Amino acid sequence: MHVWLVPDLPDAVLDRLEGVLDPEERRRAAALDRPHRREFVAAHGAARAVVGRRLGLAPAEVRWRIGAHGKPEVPGVSVSLSRSAGVAMVALTRDRPLGVDLQRLLHTDAVRTAERFFAAEEAHRVRAAAAAERPALLTRLLTRKEACVKASGGRLFPGLRRPVLDRDVVGEADGGRYRVRDLTAPAGFAAAVAVGGAAPYRVRAHRWHERETP
Repeated sequence: MHVWLVPDLPDAVLDRLEGVLDPEERRRAAALDRPHRREFVAAHGAARAVVGRRLGLAPAEVRWRIGAHGKPEVPGVSVSLSRSAGVAMVALTRDRPLGVDLQRLLHTDAVRTAERFFAAEEAHRVRAAAAAERPALLTRLLTRKEACVKASGGRLFPGLRRPVLDRDVVGEADGGRYRVRDLTAPAGFAAAVAVGGAAPYRVRAHRWHERETP
C-alpha cells in the first residue's frame, strides 16, 4: 500500500494539476475559497497522476465513479485522499477497501470532545493523558476513525463511536474489519490509514515532488 504526502505546492504546479481535472472537479474547486481550493486541486490532481500511472493512463483520462458518500472510485485500484491546512495525502492499493485521513492537530477541549463522541475507553484514555498530550491523542484517534469510515464508504458521525485503540478494528455499523496504521505526518498534523480485511500489509511512504506533476 502506497501513500503520498503532497506538500503545499507553488501556483505554477497547481495550475498544471488543475489542467488534468475533469469538469466536475474544476467546478467543485472553483466554488472553494483559495486555501481550500489549493488543497483540493493538489489532492485530486495528485490522485489522478498516481492512479493513471498504475493503470497506464494519462491523468486526465482517469474516469472516477463517485461512491454513495462522495468517495472517488475507479476499477482496478482502491484510492483514497485527504486534505488539511494546505497539505494533502493520497493512498493507493490494489484490491482492498482503503481509507486515508490527514488532520491538523485539534486545539479544542479534548476531554469534552472525546466524552461526547468517542467510545468510553477512548474518552478515558484522553482524560488520563497529560494536558499537553491530549490534542495529539484526540487527533490521532479521529484520523483512525475517519480512515475507517472512508474505507467502509460510510458516514462520519456513526463512525466516531467505533473503537480504534487497537490496530485491528471491527466495525459496529457495517460489520467490516479494518487494519489501521498511524502514518508519519508533518509537524502539527496526524494521519492514519485503514485497509479492509484482517491480513497485514506494508506501507510505502512517498513525498510528492514537482517533477511528478503532469
